[in-house]
Amino acid sequence: MPLRDRRPGAPAVTAEQRAHGLRRLELWRGGILFSAGRPATGVDPLERWTATGVTEEELITLLGEPAESLAGRLPAPEWLKVIAEAWRHHTSDGDGDHDGDDVRGHVHAATHGPGHDHGHRPGLGPAELALPLLRWARGELRRRVPGLPPDHPLLLPPLETISGMVSRVLVLELNVARVTGDLAGDTPEERFASFMATVRTPGRALEILSEYPVLARELVASLRHWIDVRQEFAERFLADLPRLRAVFGGSWRGLGDVTDIGFGAGDTHNGGRSVALFTLSDRTKLVYKPRSVAVERHFNDLLARLNDRGLCHPLRTVEVLARPGYGWVEHVASGTCADEAEADRFFWRQGAHLAVFHAICGADLHLQNLIAAGEHPVFVDLEATFLGRSRAVADPVLRIAGAVPDVLNDSVLGIGLLPERIIEVDDSGWRDAEISGLAGGGGQLSPSVLPTYAGQGTDEMRLVRERMPIAGADNRASVGGTSVDPLRYRRSLAEGFESAYGLIERERDELLAEDGPIAAFAEDAVRHVPRPTSVYSRILAESMHPDVLRDSLDWEYVLEAGLADGHRGVEGRIELLTSEQRQLARLDVPTYHTTPSATDLCDADGVVVRDFLATSGMEAVRAKIRRMGPVDLRRQKWCIDASLTGLTFGTRTRTTPRPRELPDRPLDTRLALRAATALADELLDTAVHGTDDQPPHWLSLNVVGERYWRAGPAGISLYDGVSGIALFLAHLGSMTGDQRYREVAERIAQSLADSLTSPDRGRHLRFSLTIGGFGELGGAVYTLTHLAALWDTPELLDAATALVPELAGRFAGDRELDVVQGTAGAALALAALHRTRPDERTADALRLAAATLAKAATEVTGGAAWRTAVDPDRPLLGMSHGASGFALALARAAELTGEDHHYRLCEEALRFERHGLDTGRGNWPDLRSIVPRGSFMDAWCHGAAGIGLVRAALLGVEGLADAHELLAEDLRIAAGTVRGDLLRDGVHTGLGNDSLCHGDLGLVAALLAAGPALGETDDLGPRVARLVADRVLAGDVRPGVPMGVTTPGLMTGSAGIGYGLLRVAAPDRVPDVLTLAAPGADGGRDGRRHGGRR
Repeated sequence: MPLRDRRPGAPAVTAEQRAHGLRRLELWRGGILFSAGRPATGVDPLERWTATGVTEEELITLLGEPAESLAGRLPAPEWLKVIAEAWRHHTSDGDGDHDGDDVRGHVHAATHGPGHDHGHRPGLGPAELALPLLRWARGELRRRVPGLPPDHPLLLPPLETISGMVSRVLVLELNVARVTGDLAGDTPEERFASFMATVRTPGRALEILSEYPVLARELVASLRHWIDVRQEFAERFLADLPRLRAVFGGSWRGLGDVTDIGFGAGDTHNGGRSVALFTLSDRTKLVYKPRSVAVERHFNDLLARLNDRGLCHPLRTVEVLARPGYGWVEHVASGTCADEAEADRFFWRQGAHLAVFHAICGADLHLQNLIAAGEHPVFVDLEATFLGRSRAVADPVLRIAGAVPDVLNDSVLGIGLLPERIIEVDDSGWRDAEISGLAGGGGQLSPSVLPTYAGQGTDEMRLVRERMPIAGADNRASVGGTSVDPLRYRRSLAEGFESAYGLIERERDELLAEDGPIAAFAEDAVRHVPRPTSVYSRILAESMHPDVLRDSLDWEYVLEAGLADGHRGVEGRIELLTSEQRQLARLDVPTYHTTPSATDLCDADGVVVRDFLATSGMEAVRAKIRRMGPVDLRRQKWCIDASLTGLTFGTRTRTTPRPRELPDRPLDTRLALRAATALADELLDTAVHGTDDQPPHWLSLNVVGERYWRAGPAGISLYDGVSGIALFLAHLGSMTGDQRYREVAERIAQSLADSLTSPDRGRHLRFSLTIGGFGELGGAVYTLTHLAALWDTPELLDAATALVPELAGRFAGDRELDVVQGTAGAALALAALHRTRPDERTADALRLAAATLAKAATEVTGGAAWRTAVDPDRPLLGMSHGASGFALALARAAELTGEDHHYRLCEEALRFERHGLDTGRGNWPDLRSIVPRGSFMDAWCHGAAGIGLVRAALLGVEGLADAHELLAEDLRIAAGTVRGDLLRDGVHTGLGNDSLCHGDLGLVAALLAAGPALGETDDLGPRVARLVADRVLAGDVRPGVPMGVTTPGLMTGSAGIGYGLLRVAAPDRVPDVLTLAAPGADGGRDGRRHGGRR
């Protein structure tokens, strides 16, 4: 019995029964009773029940009430009567009767074809448990739809659904029978067959369902839906036959013309309803949609209008018959392109569709919602259009990002057509899947582990969780049947987008007229997706865990626990959670809708939350079309290019170096400032502005896990976020006196300080941030320290110091460890802070960081090294994630804390790297598992340049006197390799990009450090820097990302190119950020400013 039925008239319970109820409640809250109900940290799964009036005492009473009491005070439920009727009929006819074989025989004939011998009584698999119910359901449907022959496709039982519901229970019962020795047979397969033979007996099946009454109830509910849905289809098909014949051109007469039908194309909603694909007697295929298809009809009208107004490659429309609340749609068959010209036109049309969906605020156009029909992309699900803007949610992470999340959601990136890689990471490593309409496809594994069964067909069958193959789709363009690479057609995609975008812009007045094609959508039902449907699917799967199928309260609790952490801060949250629970309890994937002219959120039962949306879909579309123009077009083109980089992998750029003569003169301050100013002005022009109290933010191309490129908010990291941008703008403002740059940097710094130190929201935010020096929390400490020193602003130092305890508290659980994201980088940021403002708490944190690194060190051939989250299987070399970065952190910690034993571990790290040196190449190999064996880079992140920077920084450190010869030798080798990569045969070649991380300015920085450290003079670096500055002023900015996409950040983008030029021109004023040096004239060890000590 569900909770709602138990609450009225709940009896008093004894003390013993109450204690039992309390124990069950405690097991719920602890997630001990069953893992599926384990709540997320800080989430109360009972919050919704409490908000709707269910008290804890009432719940304890209901949990403690004996089954006998419950049965005595409540009438038998209807589903129990169905069970009794089904089993009575099945038993009276006998298991081997004709009707029972109709189920098995029908399934067999549908699978193997009519006339195939099935005298061996084909089985139904796990669904055998519910055979009496399947017979009941078939009989009930035939009663409601008279004249259906027993082999009609509408009568095919839902074996996949029923099997999915009963499998976990049967696997548990199978293993119990195996352990107790109740299975017959000599092999695992024979014992499994004996178990299934017992399941086929009505008595044993009924025993199992009696032990799991919730399963019995849900089986009946699911089959009731099956009956209702097929009856509804039959009635609608018969009523609409004249219209169907008129629109689609057939001569069909009745249900006998339906020769095949498959429901379940997509998720089930609203009482088990789903899209169905069916075939008619003349081989015509149609699609039945149990929802309004008015939006498809009006989308056809919009495409027809655009085609008439001059699209050079017309966009295909799809025949639609719209009926009240449902509709019939032409089935579009997939097909290949005949040649390259057709493939070009396919991607041109993809671009044109992208512009259309951008204009009408479309979304969810992933691989399953697109069919490649020759040279025509055809979209088959248009529910997610005219999306209104949701109300803002107070979120400190989103606040730091300003308006960028809204800009991204409102851009072409939010449509789902462009590359959209789902990325997940856990202890087993990184996993991904590409699901976009443009590039997604089969042959991939799901990024998440999903439940499946090992040992199938044996008595050792068990549930396991594995990555599962992603089903293929018909979305990818092909030529001659061979799928093509979308990157080859990026120009066609861009041309199609610009052409359709320009047409919409020119025709905007007509499109937006009161009687125009946009207004026609006003009352169409459109979908709103409040959270990913995968969340609902996971909850429904876990709700079939045997532990929760004995008592409905346990089952309902799993639904509550799975939903409880959603919609935080959303107005109407409890109402939305209630609707989700109600739909899940019907075994539906929750679905919500509104109309473009409304802001209310509705489900099938009516309004869920009034004024849920801040802006209606119609208002959003009209506003977007009105602002379409050069500024928006530029942003959308950037988004397209940025998304396409997601189809590349790794941090290396794909740019081919172009040899060029070097200037005769080195970079001078004037030229550096001109180039840096040009870069800074571009940053200010492309900034995204939110409310007045938010600093500007940027769209950025961010590297994720050393493997993937993803467009998104710049974030707050030093590496590619606003911390690095602020550092560049602040130094440029200081050198030029231009207050515009300082003002933006000040706003960013103040936002960092306020957001990260805020007592009400900062704690949650800080916990989610990476701690490394180039990461978020450590990067903020470093940036605030530098800007405080640059501007003589003690308040920013106060904020940096306030973050020290948070950093220290994260060391023990850190898996990253390295300079970029982990403890080593945090140590360098703390060292910079301590040199600027000595403080015993900072020193203690620095000691703890060094101790953490010492504990994590691994003894390896040649010395000591560290395994990091970037590559847990092997220690790496170099600065970003390797031994050089750890050596630098340990040396700085030893200098400042006086704990000289850390020098010895530093020397061990240096010896490990010397052991890895390839003397023939004069470089250190890139040992990451994601690059081919034997790979080399020469960059700050991996290889000679970063290793050289560390050697230069460590030369002269008194505690490393015994290693000075090794340091000098390594530095000379590294500097020689860097020179060779910058200049070949007297001509500059370089790396093909100018970034600090893995571009020419990173190499220049290594030479800039090597000269003074070795007592040598070399103008190659400044001459290369002059060449970079000249290119910048000529409009040739070369970031360190694939395809030359502009990105704002410090290590891969424009801010870093500007900072690198300033550093070359004024090394006495601009500190070495690549070694996270402290503020000061040389960024080195004297740290004279703000009382720093030697």
